Amino acid sequence: MSQPSAFHWDFVTPGLPDGVFQDAPGFSPTPMELRVILLAHLRPSSDSLVWDVGGGTGALALEIARLMPQGVVHTLERDPDAIDLLERNRRRFGIGNLHIHSGMAPDDLALLPPHPDRVLLEVARSLGDTLTAVWDALAEQGRLVISTMSLEGLVDAMERLERLEARDVQVIQATVHRMQRRGAQAKLAAAEPLFVIAAER
Repeated sequence: MSQPSAFHWDFVTPGLPDGVFQDAPGFSPTPMELRVILLAHLRPSSDSLVWDVGGGTGALALEIARLMPQGVVHTLERDPDAIDLLERNRRRFGIGNLHIHSGMAPDDLALLPPHPDRVLLEVARSLGDTLTAVWDALAEQGRLVISTMSLEGLVDAMERLERLEARDVQVIQATVHRMQRRGAQAKLAAAEPLFVIAAER
């Protein structure tokens, strides 16, 4: 099978089109509009050390790494198929400052370099001990952004952040509607809504 050609994006804005990422059955990139919202809340510097915990297909990690060439992104992902897809996308975009680690949180967080100043945490319903472990690793005045599609994940994150005495906590619910055409008709179709929780240590 021939390798896909390298992809070049000549614009300074974030928001790579969804279609430029390779995908696989069961995997799709975080929609472009939601990636932009998550990046805006993460606020990386040009030389940030970023953790992406639960990297999935890596679309967001690739966006971050591309925008901060003096910084570095470390992503932790447990699914071998997602890791393979992430690596293929990393090579396609020619991103050298993204490092992929196989493992799961919180047990394998020690694989990542210490004291990140920015952390992305993608969760399902329960954070378990992961949020506390990530918070303990986060640099002073560092920034954490949690994304979840479940109300249980939102409530759990908020309760834990309150106990950790997080500063500047912000919560939004983001929903993206995109126009779809079926024959002569056009309608707006909604992607699954995402809760975004941002906080500073």
